[in-house]
Amino acid sequence: MSIREQAKRLGFEIIGRLTRRPDWERSTKERAYIDDAGNEYYTWRGILTIVTANGGVI
Repeated sequence: MSIREQAKRLGFEIIGRLTRRPDWERSTKERAYIDDAGNEYYTWRGILTIVTANGGVI
């Protein structure tokens, strides 16, 4: 399942395009992305965590 699909299932809309940020990744199993609105997306073994631009965690 893609990050967009997972975010949609959580009721969150990705704004614009996702850009990968490998400099934010702490291990080889983690992937970090940011969208055009400044929201951050982290995947760890397929589990998505969203950090909103204002600091909220979903």
